[in-house]
This record gives sequence, structure tokens and C-alpha cells, in this order.
Amino acid sequence: MIRRLGRFLKPLLLAVLTLAVLPCVVEFWLRWQEFRIGHPILCGDTKEEFIAPSWLTHHQLKPSRRIAIKNPDTGNVFETQTNSFGLRGSEPAIPKPYDTIRVVVLGDETVLGLEVADEETFAVQLQEMLTAAWRRPVEVINAAVPGDCPLIAALRLRRELANLQPDLVICHFDMSDVADDYSLRRLTVLGRGGEPLACPHPLLEKPVRGVGEKIGDHFLSARFAQRKLADFWRTKRPEQFTDGIDSPLGRYAWVMDDPPDWAQHIQQAFSALSDVHKAASNSSSRLLITTCPAPWQVSARASSGRGVREACGIPHDTVYQSELPFRALAEFVKERGLVICDSAPAFREAANSDQLFLNNAPRISAAGHKLYATTVARFLAENSHTLPPLTASSNDSRVIERR
Repeated sequence: MIRRLGRFLKPLLLAVLTLAVLPCVVEFWLRWQEFRIGHPILCGDTKEEFIAPSWLTHHQLKPSRRIAIKNPDTGNVFETQTNSFGLRGSEPAIPKPYDTIRVVVLGDETVLGLEVADEETFAVQLQEMLTAAWRRPVEVINAAVPGDCPLIAALRLRRELANLQPDLVICHFDMSDVADDYSLRRLTVLGRGGEPLACPHPLLEKPVRGVGEKIGDHFLSARFAQRKLADFWRTKRPEQFTDGIDSPLGRYAWVMDDPPDWAQHIQQAFSALSDVHKAASNSSSRLLITTCPAPWQVSARASSGRGVREACGIPHDTVYQSELPFRALAEFVKERGLVICDSAPAFREAANSDQLFLNNAPRISAAGHKLYATTVARFLAENSHTLPPLTASSNDSRVIERR
């Protein structure tokens, strides 16, 4: 009887011990991998490594942080850094040197350019071009943050960047900003006049968390299991395309040749440009609004790497010819007495249009950054009314005449 019971219990105990030991082995292996490579391996999105929630602007780049980035096309890894302001690049001088023209660039991941090296970004190349054109020291500060839109850019400029004393503010309007404005406006605290006051991140409000999420805070193996289960579920139940603005696959629906009626959402996103203008005026800065097209507004083959277009709800071998987004933006800007530089014609007329975008990410490549910077620099050189006002430093009573 005892022998029979032993034969029955032996495999059962062995199975229980295996189930108990296996998570420990997986946990040890995951911890060792993180120690070996020097950064988290289960953060979900690489952006989580250098983005933090904010009470004022929803999210921000972590300040004074060195970041290792891999180019999605070449696989080359390079390093960049953020300064104490939480902006990409070196530390800006405060107060601003009196003989320097300072330009602050606002925008999202398109102009931030984390997929390209520092010297290849829109901001650095624009700085070199303007310095040569104006024959004066020009400093272009890259104040773009992934996921930003004009609504948050206005908050960032007024609450965090005013001390930079910019002479010129360049605000990039991205084709994804309409959807971003819709999702962030619901979290934004507005003043009596409708101006944004703050956009606190929901994670800072101490949300109620499930047991699985709490366990995942302490055990990498639990997070690993959650990740694999989520991937399996997405594979078995892929998200269906919808042109709803609150759908991840519908965020670019308004640029299609047969777009849905997003008139209200589009006007709200555009109206935030007026808030950026007010914030720039409060800093005694000129404002230039710029825009560039999404890959599928230029070429049927641009950004056609595996899964890239599917994740954005864009069919393969599709190019949208609609001028509505650019025309509507230009009309709004003109009605408000603002100035815009639209780089879409330059992108569409380029001989190497496919190479202006990354293949494995829906953003502009190093060549795209260069063309964008060249277009904006040429626009500033040819339109004197958009040149930054040169003012005398408080330490120098001499008036600096404008060129």
C-alpha cells in the first residue's frame, strides 16, 4: 500500500517542485540578462526607459539621462543624452548669451529624431544652416517630446521653457497631432478662456491596480508571462481597422483620400496653435509653424517594413494624394495671422522620396531630417518677417539692429 502511494506521489511531487523551481530559474535568467545588457528588457516600449509622467505636461523626457538608441533600419546603436531641462542635447546657457539667436523647436517624435544620431537631426542641421545664412551664432534647441502635440507644446513652452528666452519658436504640426490632441485634451485642465493650464498624467493619481500588475512590479517572470499572454491574444484576436479617432489604427484616418468627418477634432487640434502663439508672445518670441507629410502621403513604398503600416492602419502599397490636411492647416494659420512653412511639396517632389523615411518605423530618416531642415532654413532666409527679433541683452545697453 505504501509503495503504491509512493509511486503515485513521486511524480506528483516532482511536478510540483518543477512548477515551483521553474519560475525561480526564469526570474534568475531575466535578472541576469538585465544586468548583462545594462537596461530593462521588459519595459514594453523602449520609450519607457527615458519618458516619465508629469503633473504639468502629461509626460516628459527624463532629465540628465544618457540613452542608447538602435536605428530600426541599420541596427546601429548610438548614444544621445538629455540635459537638465529634459531636452535632447547639451545644456543651454542661462541666461542666453546676448549675441546668440536662440531657436526652440517644439514637436513630437518626428522632429525629436531618436532613430538618428545627434548630428543628423532636424535641430542640429537647422542650426548649422541658419548660422551660415545669418552669419551670427545660432543655437537651435530640440524641445520635442514623443507624443507631444500643440496642446502640450503650449504648456511646455509656458511652464518649462520660458527661461530659455527663445528669439524664435518653431512648432512642428504632425499628421498624428489630431488624434493626440483628442486623447490628451480629455486629461487637460482648461482655464476660463479655454487655455490649457495643466495636463496631469493619470499614473500620478494613484490608480487602483490589479493583483497581476502589483506582482509584475516585483517579479520579471510575472511580467514576462503577462507579455507573452498579451502577444498571444493579439495574434489570435487582431484589432480590426476603424476610422474612429480613439482607435490606434485610425489615428491617420483624416489624411486619407476619403476621410471621416473629424471637423470638430481637427479644429480643436488647430486651435492649440493659438495657445502656442500666446505662450511664444509671452516670451517675446516669434513663432513659425512647420509641418511635413507622413510616409503614406509621399510614397506607396515608404515605411513599408514588416508590421509598420499595419500598426498605423495603413494598407500596403497605398499613397494618399489628399491636400485637405495641408490646405486646412494653412487656412487656419492664415486666418489667425500666423506663419507656416509647409515642407510637403519638397518631400513629394524629391527624387529619392522613399529614402526620406525609415523603412521599419513611420518617421523621417536622416535624409528626411536634412530635407526638412533645408526647407525651413530656406523659408526663413526668404521671409524676413519670420526672422527672430534681435534684442539687446540686459547687460548691454546697445540696440542690436535687425538684419
